Amino acid sequence: MKIEKAGDLMFMTYYMIDWKKVRQESSEVRCADCGRQMNRAEPAIDSKGQRFDGYVCHDDKSVIWVKAS
Repeated sequence: MKIEKAGDLMFMTYYMIDWKKVRQESSEVRCADCGRQMNRAEPAIDSKGQRFDGYVCHDDKSVIWVKAS
């Protein structure tokens, strides 16, 4: 998923993303709210090439973006 600026991720909510178009796979990360296993979304890459991994909980309608090292 391509984004213009990394700061845009801070404002992107669960409802702003078409999850049917984003590749996802299971992860070992657990949701802080419900404790269920989160899905790992395809990385978001900004115009500078910085990569951010997304973790999504469809039950709680939440998404977390983590800067990849």
